[in-house]
Amino acid sequence: MLRFIVTVFLFLLPVSATAQEVIPLKNIGGLHSAYVVPRNDFNRVDVQVLVLSGSYDDDEVAGTAHFLEHLAAFSADTYVLRQPRERDLFAKTSAVATIYTNSGHPAEIDRLMKLSRALLDTPKLPEDFLQSEKQIVERETYLRERQYPTRWLRRKALQNLYGSTRGRANDIIADVPKLSLEAALDFHAKHYVPSNIMLIISGNIPPELAEKKVAEYFGDTEASTPPEKWWLDEKPQPGLRKIERLTSNRLYDDTLVYAKFVEYPVEDTSIDLQGEFFIGVSIFESRIRKALIFDSFDYQSVNTSFFLAKNGDMEMVSFLVPMPGVSFEDALETFETTIAGLLDTPPSAQEIETARKRNAAHASSAARRPDDFLAFLENVGSDGLPPISPGTYASLIEETTDAEVLEFLENLIAPAPMSAVFAQKED
Repeated sequence: MLRFIVTVFLFLLPVSATAQEVIPLKNIGGLHSAYVVPRNDFNRVDVQVLVLSGSYDDDEVAGTAHFLEHLAAFSADTYVLRQPRERDLFAKTSAVATIYTNSGHPAEIDRLMKLSRALLDTPKLPEDFLQSEKQIVERETYLRERQYPTRWLRRKALQNLYGSTRGRANDIIADVPKLSLEAALDFHAKHYVPSNIMLIISGNIPPELAEKKVAEYFGDTEASTPPEKWWLDEKPQPGLRKIERLTSNRLYDDTLVYAKFVEYPVEDTSIDLQGEFFIGVSIFESRIRKALIFDSFDYQSVNTSFFLAKNGDMEMVSFLVPMPGVSFEDALETFETTIAGLLDTPPSAQEIETARKRNAAHASSAARRPDDFLAFLENVGSDGLPPISPGTYASLIEETTDAEVLEFLENLIAPAPMSAVFAQKED
């Protein structure tokens, strides 16, 4: 894979944002779901195809979903435009979904729908093109690893947390040489099925026209059993506490990586937790930075990322660079002690309100920028849940209570399975 105390914050959003409506469509054949989000102030139409499987769904070879993303997009161009690489690639592979965006003038809606529909067809490309594209994917992967060495450390921490090199903790670098057309086509046959596809049409298009076009291009598809997201059941051993030490010449600084698994009540989904997640995370990040950077001299930097799964499971991964002379053991103890005492002084109403304002400002900005607007729709949509527009997000923020935010934070800081990597820079 979004709730506001004071309704005055909604006035930060333009009228078009508050009026956004995500409308479910009918006559969609076997698709998982389809929606239209009218936006008359955008003189464009965007058709997002969300394949509800991403890198965590790679079965045997990590990176297969990414490789297939390239093949499917260029194959669609070949089917419709008669030429691969006819245009720039507007596609991305996330942990839980593969998203293709076809954009154009409202008059081009048929062309956009044809390109979207063609993604479901088995990719067919010339052999020399396939080999060159495999090399491009390999170079992309290695480049990202060089640019962001902490990606590798994050995977190490998650592999230790889950005891696996698949799913949430894949090992993409080890598997890059194993990428193959056969694995990509198998992934396509299993995951690019109508029941695993969400369609979101947004922009300057009447809802009745969107409904007509979806029925025209996808109405003949048939429902089937969507692939199981087996990695959702991956959980660490209760009480796990694993620490690994390593050295590497790929690091700029000695780095402590701390990964923690947080399990929320089983009835909660990522859409139920959106309000408290974003408000709570904002408060957590402000407090942890104040405690560790401004009120302490033990750390040079602290950065934390969160992944909230559809079933309400969450991972928190923190990257901490200790000050020279501070041992990894002392850095870890200080970090865990700080987290444990983070709510000794409960968040004030003003602190929660400030966090709400930050999220309202984010929604206001996204409502005015087409690309940010699309990213908003993809958020919980990638989990197969109804997409959320910035206007709806503002309403969720408003409805979230202080008590819900506090409960979220209490779960976040509670003892839970964890793993840490003491990564020392090699001279």
